[in-house]
Amino acid sequence: MAAEKKSGYTAGPFSVDEIGFIQIAPAKVLAAVARGEIDLNRIAREEMASRGLGLHGEWVGFERARKIHGLEE
Repeated sequence: MAAEKKSGYTAGPFSVDEIGFIQIAPAKVLAAVARGEIDLNRIAREEMASRGLGLHGEWVGFERARKIHGLEE
């Protein structure tokens, strides 16, 4: 599947529908992300760990997922 482009942005292997959730984010939040005030990578790692998922979305269990994503306490 070819990467879809919009205004020069390449979505990679994801369709616009798959990344479309970003369109409903409030401008205030998007601006904070753009300024580096919100770390979406950290948020994604925390969410994946809370689902027990590894780096590729595979089930690894909650404890192992926290280790994989560097969230050990």
